[in-house]
This record gives sequence, structure tokens and C-alpha cells, in this order.
Amino acid sequence: MTNNLDKFRKGFLEANTWAQRKDGVPLYLLDNLSDKELKIAEVDLINAAGLSDTWPIVGLGHIKSKDSLPALYKLLEKSNGAMKVTIAHSIFQISRDEKMKEIVLETIPKITNEVELIDVLYYLPDFKDKRVTDLHHTYRNHKDYLVAYNATRYLGLPTEEVVEKFRNKENGYKKTASSSTFQNAGQKWWQKFFGSK
Repeated sequence: MTNNLDKFRKGFLEANTWAQRKDGVPLYLLDNLSDKELKIAEVDLINAAGLSDTWPIVGLGHIKSKDSLPALYKLLEKSNGAMKVTIAHSIFQISRDEKMKEIVLETIPKITNEVELIDVLYYLPDFKDKRVTDLHHTYRNHKDYLVAYNATRYLGLPTEEVVEKFRNKENGYKKTASSSTFQNAGQKWWQKFFGSK
């Protein structure tokens, strides 16, 4: 068809290497399409939508594909964790279905993988719901630095406080480690645990 449609297929639908995916979903490839090309891309995305890859689902939400809603609702029923939140976000982008907020509120607290959590926290401001925003704020105090940092950043808030908190935590650990563990480095490990005989 056209160069832009080819670029979309190669850079979006056929992207399967780390180099192609490291910068996230290339939504600009959809934005560069004409109306006619976008209809073709929409069909391609609907056909590619499944539980093994979030990119087509994110793309469908981005273009607000009403034709994809039946497929997205079916996938939502079978999904869990970060995938469920991603699908709910896309459905919400398309139809403003209020039930998607409930799904997000119920699902996000169950996500324990930090990388997945960071990915879905990005979607939360789009819901414009006080309960979702309150939940989002709780992740600013997460024990994992990257979760706390990105939760704060996605809320549009300054990150200096988070950086400083974790820097202080790390420095506190170094001081404790140097005064206890390393000070006694000459002791044999069994003497530390069982006392000297």
C-alpha cells in the first residue's frame, strides 16, 4: 500500500526484538496514517489482538477503535494482572465504560512484578477518578525505587523527593553495613553465629 502503512506493519505489528521494543509502543506510526490507511491498520490490530502482546491492544485504544470492543471485552474476561489493566484502559479510552475503573482498582493491588506495575501505572491518570488517583499516590511510597519514581513522574509531580528518600536509604544502609559487617570482617563466620570457643 503506502510507505506509512508498511512502516506501521514493520515497526509495530512485526516488532519482535528488544531493539524494536525498547522505547515502548510506537503510537506515532498510527498517527502518521491517512484515514484510509488507519482503517486497514485497525483491522490488522484487531486481528493481532491477543493475550500474549499488549501492543495491538494499546494501539486499538489509542485510535479509539469502536470495532474492536467486542474482541477487547472477550480478552478482558480471560485476562489477569497487567494485561487486564491494559485492556481495561483501552476499553475506557474507546467507550468511557465506568466499569473499567472498578477493574483497575481491583486488579492493580494484585500486581507484584515491578516492571508490569510501572507499565500500568502510566495509564492511571487517564481515568480521571479520585479513587484511581488515590491508589496511584500510594505507589509513590513503594519499596522499589523505580516504581516509586515512575508513579510520581506519571502523576506529573516532581521526583526530587523520591530520589532523595532512596538516596538517604541507600546511604543509611552503607553506614550500617560498614560499621557492623565490614568492621568484623576478620572474624570467622562461624564465630559470629556461634560465638568463640
